[in-house]
Amino acid sequence: MRFNAPPISEHRLNRYHRWMLLWLTWFAAFLKNARAFAPFSAEATAIAHQWLDRIERLLTNIVLLRAAPHVRVMNAPRHSSRRRIETHMRRAIFGSAMRRTLRSNDLNQRIAALSQDVGVLVQCLLKRLPRGLTRRRPHRVCPEARGVARAIADAEAALAPNTS
Repeated sequence: MRFNAPPISEHRLNRYHRWMLLWLTWFAAFLKNARAFAPFSAEATAIAHQWLDRIERLLTNIVLLRAAPHVRVMNAPRHSSRRRIETHMRRAIFGSAMRRTLRSNDLNQRIAALSQDVGVLVQCLLKRLPRGLTRRRPHRVCPEARGVARAIADAEAALAPNTS
């Protein structure tokens, strides 16, 4: 069984993760102090969620990079009718349940979910992938015959002159 080579060193990955956690701690403290000064408006909450979206994307990348050495190499299909979009691939591999655990409407709950241990998320991902809960390759799509074109072809066949 061939496994992927690690795309990034473990030391560098730990540094990125620690930086992300430090930034998340700073952002949580900033939000706490800003709320003490005045209540948040809807616009401020939306902006905070946009910043947390960036952190969530970084966290999912770290989880996928940590899980990469444990996953087999996937060869691209030879003749695919659709090209594979990598962002969709990352989203499909990570899964909707895991994405929902990281995304909450409450800012404090979302910060707590993003600052959890990455090892737990990696284990959930490695447990999930062999069960086949993801489409890691796009399905081939064959265009269906259109109903109108088929009806016209049937009508022309019925109206064709009988030359026998």
